[in-house]
Amino acid sequence: MPQPLKAIFLVGTLKKKQVLSHTLTLCEVVADILKSQQDVESEIIRLRDYNIQPGTRTETDDDDWPSIVEKMIASDIVIFGTPIWWGIQSSLIQRAIERLDELNDELLETGKSEFANKVGGIVITGDEDGAEHIIGNILNFMSWNGFTIPPAPSVTFLGDASGDTKESLKKKFQRRGVYDAARTFARNEAYLARLLRDNPFPQADD
Repeated sequence: MPQPLKAIFLVGTLKKKQVLSHTLTLCEVVADILKSQQDVESEIIRLRDYNIQPGTRTETDDDDWPSIVEKMIASDIVIFGTPIWWGIQSSLIQRAIERLDELNDELLETGKSEFANKVGGIVITGDEDGAEHIIGNILNFMSWNGFTIPPAPSVTFLGDASGDTKESLKKKFQRRGVYDAARTFARNEAYLARLLRDNPFPQADD
């Protein structure tokens, strides 16, 4: 039997663990759908819980970032989860993008990407506009770093963030059609990941 697919979520919530995060909750919903409907195992990483220093290199100051990159490279699907802050992705997601710059330099120099034949996706939450701008920013970054992007590569929830519990938030997801979007997202991400595993893109010198 083929190996099950692996997905990793990099979640850029700025909230502490004890505070409800809409972004983390939606990532958990998507991970559950990936598991139950597509047999994809997921790991969710809250970037706030790790020591990730500013910079543009993979290795710097003996922090936690290199171990996160290793998990990304070992995954078939990489999903960035971000809240909207002032119309843009969170500072933690931006820091992750900046720390991946060295791998982009490697791709430009060698024609080879550590993320070739991996599928990218995005989860976004917020109570303000900006989702389309964030999708454009992150998908552009992913594409130029070797990821392949399927149709419907994002799941978005925009709504009032005040006074929710996890259960009431999931009911909002149901009413707004977010679960339907998440099922389409999961199907497309898993389908393309399996396709690329069996039919990988050639890289330089292949």
